[in-house]
Amino acid sequence: MNQKSEFDASASMLGYLYQIRFGLYLSLKKLPEVDDPEKFNISIETLDDVAFDKDGSAIELLQTKYHGPLGNLTNRSPDIWKTIRVWVEAMQNGNVVLGQTTLTLVTTQSLPENTIAYYLSPESGRDTAKALELMLDISTEENVTNGKGYAAFQALSETQKKAFVNDIYIVGQSDNLMQIRSKICRYGRQYVASEWVDAFVERIEGVWFKWCIERLSQDPSGVINLGDVQDLADKIRPEYTATNLPAEFTDVLPDILEIDQDVRIFVQQLRLFNAPKSMMEQAMVNYFRAFEQRTKWATDGLLEPGELSGYDRRLYEQWIEHQSFIELNGDIESERDKRRYSAELYQKCLQNGVVPIRKDFLEAYIAKGSYHILSEQLKIGWHPDYLKMLGGSSNEDVA
Repeated sequence: MNQKSEFDASASMLGYLYQIRFGLYLSLKKLPEVDDPEKFNISIETLDDVAFDKDGSAIELLQTKYHGPLGNLTNRSPDIWKTIRVWVEAMQNGNVVLGQTTLTLVTTQSLPENTIAYYLSPESGRDTAKALELMLDISTEENVTNGKGYAAFQALSETQKKAFVNDIYIVGQSDNLMQIRSKICRYGRQYVASEWVDAFVERIEGVWFKWCIERLSQDPSGVINLGDVQDLADKIRPEYTATNLPAEFTDVLPDILEIDQDVRIFVQQLRLFNAPKSMMEQAMVNYFRAFEQRTKWATDGLLEPGELSGYDRRLYEQWIEHQSFIELNGDIESERDKRRYSAELYQKCLQNGVVPIRKDFLEAYIAKGSYHILSEQLKIGWHPDYLKMLGGSSNEDVA
C-alpha cells in the first residue's frame, strides 16, 4: 500500500489551486454586479486568501479552506481561529474597517447545527448574538493551537467584538475544484456558444493563473483589476465563433532552436536552396506554432471534421499554382536556376499564399507553419528535385 511522505505537499497545492480558481470564479461573478469594473481590484494572498477592494479600500476579504476528506467545522477548528487572527490583524493594520468590509470564510467542510459556523452561515438564518456568545466563552480557554486566535479576539473591545462578528460570514460545503470550474463555465456561456465554452474557460484560466503568479511574485504583491478580466473576456470572445479560431501561439517560441543540428525534413528542404539562418529560424518558429496550435484546436474539439485536411489541400493547391507560374516564366536547368526557382517558390507561398483557415482568422503563422508541416511530410517541396535529393519515392497526395 502506498503511503504519503511526511513532506507530501499535495494537500497544500490543492488548497492553492482552489484559492486561485475560486478567485477567478468570484471575479467573473462580480463583473455583472458592478457598474465600473475598473474601480475594483482582486488580490490573492495579500490582505487575505482572496480580497476585493474598491478604489483601494477593502470591501471583501475571503479565506478559502479546501479539505479533501470532508468533515465538520467545529467551534474549536483551527480554520476558524486562524482566520479570525488574520482578520483582526488586518483590522489593526487599518486594512479593514468594521461595518464596511465583509469577512467570509469559505470551506468545503460541513457546518454542524448550533455551532459558531452554523450561526454565521447565511444559509441558516444567521444569529450573530449566539455566535458571539460562543466565541466569548471559547476564546478564554487554554489551547496551544488556537491560542493566538483566541488572544486576537479577546484583544478587541466589547463594541469591536460585536461589530466584528456581524461582519463575518461562513459558507460551508463549498464546491470542490471541479465544481468551481463548472460554475466558471456558466459565466463562460455568457460570452461564447456552449460548444466552445470549455476551450474558452481553459484560455481564461490559463491567463488568470499567469496573472496570479506574476502578482504573487511582486514585492509587495500586486492586484488584478476587474477591468482587465473584462477586457480579456471581450478580447478573446470573437475568436470562439464559426468563422474564427483562437490564436494562442502568436508569441510562443520553442524551447530550443539549434539550426545546425536540426535534421527535420522541412529544415533540410530549406538547406537545399541555401536559405539563410534567419529564414530557417523563422521557419522553425512557424512550424512549432502551427503544429502546437493545430494540435490544441483538435484536442479542444474546435475543428470541424476534415477541416485540417481540407485546409492542407488549399495550401497544396496554392503551392501547385505558384509552382506552375514560376516554371512557365523561366528555365530551371542549372543548379543555380533551381535554387533561384526554390527561393522564388518559397517566397510566393509564404507571402502570397497565406490562406486563412477560417474567414476571420488573421494570424499568418498557421499558414506559414502548415506549409512546413506539408514540407516535413514531403507532400510539397521548394527545390524542383526535393524528392530525389531527400529520398522520397513520390509526391504524396494531400487528403
